[in-house]
Amino acid sequence: MIRKSNYSKRDLIAAIGQRVQAFQDATDEVDEAVATRLRLNRTDLRCLSVLSQAGGLSAGALAEAAGLTRGAMTTALDRIEAAGYARRVRDQHDRRTVRIEMTDAAKQAVDVLFGPLAKDGFELLQTYTTQELAAVMTYLEDGRQLQRAHAQRIRELGHSGVAAAGHAPGRRTTRSGKG
Repeated sequence: MIRKSNYSKRDLIAAIGQRVQAFQDATDEVDEAVATRLRLNRTDLRCLSVLSQAGGLSAGALAEAAGLTRGAMTTALDRIEAAGYARRVRDQHDRRTVRIEMTDAAKQAVDVLFGPLAKDGFELLQTYTTQELAAVMTYLEDGRQLQRAHAQRIRELGHSGVAAAGHAPGRRTTRSGKG
């Protein structure tokens, strides 16, 4: 860790950018390993992650938090429920409302798979000063908001935005890749 450096601000920003990408790749690797272990796809794992943080949510709130349409949420919930990791429960105060909750099996799996990472992360964070932790917290929150805003921007591009690599808009290719 670089506590004090002779790097210029520009060099530090570039180095942080590289480390953020590497951190995202490492996080992606963990998520893929967990999804594979739980026999879930990444969308379903994201839904479980939201539930793990929030407790129980309505299907609509879960869809919004996970960045899914209501239709996609219904399909994901069907898969997660069939896997035994979530259940639909009628709200005690409003029987018309259904809440989605993690099952005990899901809570146990999260503890087994992510518990050691959380413990090691806590121990790592103990090595930082209060000032460093405040800076990390600010960066993570600002970065989260930035990521969510750009995810929304990308979703709104639709088909008029960037075409898939190697495919010009409106151009069909053959199996050989030639037009």
